[in-house]
Amino acid sequence: MNDEVARALRGTPGTLAFRALCAAVTRSGEDLLPWCGEQLAGWPDETRQAPYSWIAALESGFTRPVWPLVRSLDLRTARDGMRELLLPDPRACPEVRAVSDLRLAWYDHDQVTALAETADHWEHLRSVEFAGLSEFDAKAVSRFAASEAVTRLESLTVVRVWDSLWHFKVPSLRIERPTRLRHAGLLAPDLIHLLRNGLAPGLRSVDVLVQNAGEARDLAACEGLSALDRLGIGFRCGKDGRQPLWAPYFGNVIEADDLACEEFFSRAELTNLRSLTVHGTTMGMGREGLGARGAEAIAASGVLGQLTELSLAALPVGDDTIARVLGATDPAIIEKIALTNLVATDRVASAFAAEYPRLRHLDLSGNHLGPDGVRELLAAHMPVLDHLDLSGSAGGSPHYSRSDVQPIGDAGARAVARSARLKSLNLSATGLTAAGLEEVLQLPLESLDVSGNPLTVLPSMPAWRTLRSVNLDDCALGDMTSLPPEAPHLESLSLSYNNIDSDGARALAAWPVLSQLWELTLHDNVIGDDGLIDLARSRAAQRLLELDLEQDVWTAHHRRDSVPVPAEVVRRESFPNLDSLYLGVIDGYHGSRPSCGFPPERRQELVRTGRPELVAFLTHVQPHEDEDEDPDPPTDDFRSERLTGYAKDFADAEEFARRMMSDDIGWPP
Repeated sequence: MNDEVARALRGTPGTLAFRALCAAVTRSGEDLLPWCGEQLAGWPDETRQAPYSWIAALESGFTRPVWPLVRSLDLRTARDGMRELLLPDPRACPEVRAVSDLRLAWYDHDQVTALAETADHWEHLRSVEFAGLSEFDAKAVSRFAASEAVTRLESLTVVRVWDSLWHFKVPSLRIERPTRLRHAGLLAPDLIHLLRNGLAPGLRSVDVLVQNAGEARDLAACEGLSALDRLGIGFRCGKDGRQPLWAPYFGNVIEADDLACEEFFSRAELTNLRSLTVHGTTMGMGREGLGARGAEAIAASGVLGQLTELSLAALPVGDDTIARVLGATDPAIIEKIALTNLVATDRVASAFAAEYPRLRHLDLSGNHLGPDGVRELLAAHMPVLDHLDLSGSAGGSPHYSRSDVQPIGDAGARAVARSARLKSLNLSATGLTAAGLEEVLQLPLESLDVSGNPLTVLPSMPAWRTLRSVNLDDCALGDMTSLPPEAPHLESLSLSYNNIDSDGARALAAWPVLSQLWELTLHDNVIGDDGLIDLARSRAAQRLLELDLEQDVWTAHHRRDSVPVPAEVVRRESFPNLDSLYLGVIDGYHGSRPSCGFPPERRQELVRTGRPELVAFLTHVQPHEDEDEDPDPPTDDFRSERLTGYAKDFADAEEFARRMMSDDIGWPP
């Protein structure tokens, strides 16, 4: 058996491992498809996913021998300045006929229409997820709902529990025939219709958005709720919308959401429920939705005591309410707690003073704990905890946004480092420095995210013994010589928005671990052509699946539109395993791409002669209105003031936490 195929199969099933397996099968030249199909039978279908570039390549006339292994298409993965994909037609495209899991792009009317027209020809389709429907999709959605394909689905998602209904009217998807659905994500009236008419007798998991108290009462009266083991619910009964510009604030409590929440949880029979998610909406650097009254109704219902999983997110509730909710759970049986973006501070830590013998997953991200709170939190008895998320919000591109830090700093990280069983840890945007990271790296972690922190350098370590994925985005890193010489299990390393220049690229080329990586992200760094050429000529990244060398339009001294990417970068022998390639200059704020990395004549030549991955990229770049211009690149960007920015964000977070702990939550913030 091929060694790389074996490596992919023995790890945790995932989309990256699937791509690596497919690349190894393609490269081997052996007929491994039947055997691999047998080995992949136990993988979730959604992990066997064709990336954007594979589907783009199909549209450009290129296929891959491994398509029979694919079971999932996610059409939402278009990048800045790339056009949305067409939904393949299974009648004309045999490559997609085995697909069972389909996810459409955001607000793509053409894809919705195409699915409505071809639904009955997706013979194996069992899961469909729409993303961002509007009133313009009503006719196509109605046609899809009437198709025979819907009766074969096991999962259908029209809305997600975190969706906002502010900007578009989501059309009704009304099903009139019995289905095999086990999961549905629907607006409340459509779910009520499904339950009242017994059209989904196998339904066990639901995401639902409720828009008024009447819907809440009607939904609560449905007998089918008692069969659910999982419920995600979002109340969208009103809106406020006030927010300060670029400043944290407590949020907006919507009284109509509180009322609807009371109506639902005081009436609903949820006797079999084991997993509950209640989600509000984000509003700038705050949140909007039900408040203390609604949360009290959930606690008073008695349902919390039977749960093994509880998630509350993006709600303006605060410490006292969170403590009331936690007090209504049963610590002896709970396995997952996610209390995210709820304005929690150090005061909430005392609510975890019980023993949690089964708790494996704890997520307190997007809150405002400091080191004292983390120390008290982790003093609780959680003997099997293996996933911990204490991250703030890195906020996206540092060119255009600011971080909302959870200010635990190095002192909080040292408390985390004593949690000896952790396998997955997220400390993004927490004020972590290299000193704190050094202690965290002593843990037997498999996944680590420390993006958005002022590391500036990496601690000198002999090895990353257990790590499989590491996220170091936006950490002010430039010197790559401090990367550990050994990382025997590392598969993925992300280094976006750092200060990596040509010397850093050469250090990466000489890094012994590079040859084993499936994923290395270098988005928006400052590598010159000499560094790119040396990295390509080294031929060290033999297993790399995706190459991202994009720069932002506001990056200092970025590549001029008239200067092509060096030829060495796009030669097959430089990166022979690639299935995706992204080059040029993007405008992340407007979602466009001023340059694809090649002037027009060179681009046209490469479309005729280039490798399939490059052709797929170049033929899907959207034309830019200023494509014939070649403006001077900026001479300064966020990097020159990044350390000052980190410090300000941390200080602002500490001050906000102090205000919240003193109950200073009034408006204006």
